[in-house]
This record gives sequence, structure tokens and C-alpha cells, in this order.
Amino acid sequence: MDAFWAADVVNDWNDQHSPRKTLTSPRKPKFNLGVKDRAQDSDFEILSSPRKGSPSKTDRSAAIARKAFESRKHQLAEDFLKELDRVITHGKIGELAAECGGVKLEWNKKLNSTAGRANWRRERIPSKDPAGASEAKYKHHASIELAEKVIDDEDRLFNTIAHEYCHLTNFMISNIRDNPHGAEFKSWAAKVTQVFNKSHNITVTTKHTYEIAYKYVWTCSTCGHEFKRHSKSIDTTRHACGSCKGALVQTKPAVRAKDPNKGPNEFQVFLKENFKRVKKENEGLGHGAVMQLLAQMYKDRKAKRDAGTTGGGAEDEVAGVAKALEVIVLDD
Repeated sequence: MDAFWAADVVNDWNDQHSPRKTLTSPRKPKFNLGVKDRAQDSDFEILSSPRKGSPSKTDRSAAIARKAFESRKHQLAEDFLKELDRVITHGKIGELAAECGGVKLEWNKKLNSTAGRANWRRERIPSKDPAGASEAKYKHHASIELAEKVIDDEDRLFNTIAHEYCHLTNFMISNIRDNPHGAEFKSWAAKVTQVFNKSHNITVTTKHTYEIAYKYVWTCSTCGHEFKRHSKSIDTTRHACGSCKGALVQTKPAVRAKDPNKGPNEFQVFLKENFKRVKKENEGLGHGAVMQLLAQMYKDRKAKRDAGTTGGGAEDEVAGVAKALEVIVLDD
């Protein structure tokens, strides 16, 4: 089957060019599910599926806020880490790690199940004091990893950095390496919370408790267990619920119901009739550029028809292709 007949491509085009429908009432959850308590629980917990509402000003405001956060999150993280170190340890952590470039902040797209992770390694450098006696010196390699897919606002960013910073103080100052959330960590956590709670809404606990916003969710139609993923990695024709072997249904984003009596629409027919020809005539263009070209051809043809004019058949379409190519910029 040709690429132009792929449902995802056609649906994307329809979403972009079709008139927006007015949504009425929110859809009810398909299943009666339990409540999720922690973000890092296993796939087999009974989780809740929130009721979906119609688009609103609140949704748009949230999207704008997320976009603004994305544009400045790196600078926010750098500035807060410096302030944290200056206030809590008077710059001691930065001083210890200075020879290795300081504490590095690393944004990680593959860190999916937790908000952050602190990494520390001490390297012993043999040396001697002025009297010639052996003297141990150390290099401190320290970094904080931040999860791209979990940290999506300032509160999560500041609280995650504060939590991981407490781990570094535990390692590098308290010299605790075998009890990461013990009494020493809790002491550092209490100090950070006391200083930054009012100004940055920070409360350092022993575990991140954020609800992770997964892009895809499948729900077992029998027991209600939810399986959350950042990519579309579950195939409902091959996979089943690990607890009860029930069938899985994709609930986020909801799959559109197909009408078995409804055939392809006018644009889909146009694609089927013209894709091969236009692709062959424009071999240097990628799939996306060819689809844009076809969309413009369809739009022009429909405009002529609506205006009561008739085109010259295939010759007019070829001329339209040539005209459109004049304004396409190809990047090598």
C-alpha cells in the first residue's frame, strides 16, 4: 500500500485543514478505575483516567506557560543551582567540583520514570606535601540529570534540583555513600526546605512524587490497569494485560472510531489518483513536500470548481505542479 494511503498522514491533513468542530460535553471515562498515589509505581497499579473536558482558555494558557518555561528552563536551572549552593553551603559544592568544571546540569530525554538523578565520583590524585610526604588530593566529578519528559514547570524544576543537590551535599560534604536517604540527607533536606520554601515553594522529601504526563495510555478493558508510555510502543493486536490477559484499549489519545459504511473522502480519492504521478515527476522532493504540493493542488482545484470554472484536466494539474515548484526551497 502506498505511503499516501497511510491513515496517520491523512488524519493529520484533515486535522489541519478541516473546519474546527464545536465540542459539546466532555466524554465520560470508559472504565471505573482506582486512584493513583505515586508517579513511580509499576504498570500494574489500578490507575485513574481523568474526565476530559472541552478546550478552554485555561488549556491555552497552560500551553503558553509550558512553552514559556521550555524557552527559559536552562537558565532557571543554572541560576537556581548557583543560588542554592551559595546559600546552603557557602559555595562549597561548587568549589569542590570546580577543577572538573563545576556541577553540570544535564537534560536527559531518556530519564522517564523519575524527575532527576545525582551523579558523583571522586578521583584520587597522588601528590606530596612540601616536606615530601604523600598527600591525598581529590577531584570531584558531579552532575545532576534532569528529566525532559517529567519536569514541565518551575515548581518541579526547583524541587528536583533541590532534592538532587541534597544528595551531592550528602556525598561530598557529609561523606555518606551507602545510605542516600538517611539522617544526613534528611538534615540537608530540612535546611533547604526551611530556607527556600517560601521563596521557591520547595519541600525536599525522600522521593519525587510527580504525576508524569505520558503521551500514550492503554487501559485493560477487564481489570482497568493502565499502561503508560512516552511512545506508541504497545500493539493491541500482540500485547495483552500482564495481570489478567485482558484486551488493551488505547485511551490516550483516544482512537477515532471508524464507520465501516463510510468510504474515503474527496481528498483521499484525490491523493490516491495523483500521488504516484506527482511523486514520480518530482523525484527530488521528500514525502512531506509532496504532500504539501498535493494539498495545494487540491485546494486550487476545489477553488476553481467552487468558482464555477473548469480546469484543463491533467495538463492544468501538471502546470500547477510546475508553478508550485518555483517557490519550494530545498535544503541539502
